[in-house]
Amino acid sequence: MGPKSGHEGGPAAALMKAIKTYTTRVEADLDRIALEGAGIACWVIGVGAAMEGGIAGVQLLVPDDEVERAMEVLEES
Repeated sequence: MGPKSGHEGGPAAALMKAIKTYTTRVEADLDRIALEGAGIACWVIGVGAAMEGGIAGVQLLVPDDEVERAMEVLEES
């Protein structure tokens, strides 16, 4: 069984690229939903500053071979 979209980390994380950093997990999840709707697997990792007390930010990861398409989807949403 392969990795599932939206889960933190995952076995494919080494083949993933962070395409955007957010202040809160909620912001990242909104883009994650848009990408999943377009059929792009993605993961949200990290802790958001505003909602959860983290300072490093929340990152949205996508597979290396989906970066360009993911950026197009996010620009349209």
